[in-house]
Order: sequence, then structure tokens, then C-alpha cells
Amino acid sequence: MRKNFLIILIICGFSYSSKSQSNTINLGNYDDNRIHYGFLLGLHSSYYRMYYSNNFIDSNYRNLHSIIPSSKPGFKLGFISDFNLIYPFDFRTLLQVAFYEFNMDYLYIDGTIFSDTRSATLIEFPLLIKYKSKRRGNHRMYMLGGLKPSLEIGSKNKDEAGKDILNLKSFDLSLEIGFGSDIFFQLFKLSPEIRYSRGLINLLKNNPDNFNEYNLPIDKLFVHNISVFFTFEGGPK
Repeated sequence: MRKNFLIILIICGFSYSSKSQSNTINLGNYDDNRIHYGFLLGLHSSYYRMYYSNNFIDSNYRNLHSIIPSSKPGFKLGFISDFNLIYPFDFRTLLQVAFYEFNMDYLYIDGTIFSDTRSATLIEFPLLIKYKSKRRGNHRMYMLGGLKPSLEIGSKNKDEAGKDILNLKSFDLSLEIGFGSDIFFQLFKLSPEIRYSRGLINLLKNNPDNFNEYNLPIDKLFVHNISVFFTFEGGPK
């Protein structure tokens, strides 16, 4: 799926490349405004980066062969505030709602598999610095990076008894980097963009009272995520 994300961005960039050579300059005074607002639509793939605990080699888990996280798709919606700093830097704040799914497969020696799929809804607030290239016609490239605090506001991950399978923290902080392309139209700016984020906080709660057979073999869990965004920002009034 990550390859598909890259293909989408490449197609968008090349499909507009010929038009960007036009002599007509759209939104020529776009950078004169210090603040721009917009919205974003995004698709993402996410998974847990997992580290085993010492309990994994305990005799109680001799039938457990391995635990395999796998990628799951999701989507994001949000709003953008972009502040021009000193050229070529912008400061971007985003408020986005993200819908995630995480999957963990517990593989046992007898061939059985227990699959745990956890759905979660998060509010994310990325704080990013954008470095943009010189504008050429109606097109320019950029890179960006920063931090992404997030807060889980809803999840679904229960066993048959209604108890949590994995006891996780609701707050996370991620390092986020990415790149994209600004494409200027007559009335707005479209920016296809790829971002990668890596969690900095171990999400697994270290409370012995909350441990169960599913999280005892795990020492640490970090969220990794790669996203493709399409952002739309309005031009000067």
C-alpha cells in the first residue's frame, strides 16, 4: 500500500507538469498574505513497531511462536493554518481527525492464530515547519517536519468478556517529516503531500494490575504511519 501512495503522488505531480509551464501565473500575489487557511483529505497506512518483553521467553508462553503487527489503512480529515515566517519558511498548524486500525497476529506453535484488530479515532495536532523552494510558474516543491501530538477519543478493542486486550495510553507524540508539491490554480492552491511519522512514546501502560496474556509478552509499542494528503488552501482576497 505504501507503494500505491507514492504512485498517487507521482501521478499527480506529472499530470500537472505540462500545465505548470503555462505563461499564465495563477495567484501571483499568494505569498503576500501572511496567513492562509485550508483543509485536507488524507489516506494512511499504520502499524505498531513492537518489542518483546522478557515474558515472551517464559515457560508460560512456550506455545507462542511470535506476534506479528501488520499495516492497516485509514483516513484523515482536517483544517490547516499556514503562517508565513521568513522566506522560505512557513509555520503550519493542523487540526485533524484520524481513523486508525491496528492489527496484531499471535501465532502459536500448534498452527492457530489469534488476530487482534483495534480500531481507534484520534484528534491530532501537527506543528510543522515548511521549507519551500523557489516558485517556478504555478509549481514549487517543499519539505516539512515537526511534532505531532495526538489524543485518542475512541477505540474498540475488547475480548469476549468485555475487557481491554491491550492496555494502551491515550496520548501519543510523534516525529513527522514529509515532502510535497504546491500547485497554483486560479482560485486555490492544491498540494499533494506524503508524510511519515514515528511515535516517540511507548503506548503500552506499565501497570502490572492491567497486564493480561496478550500484553505480557510485549515490552514496547510505537506507532508508525505513512500518509498521503491532498491539501486545499485559499488564495488572497
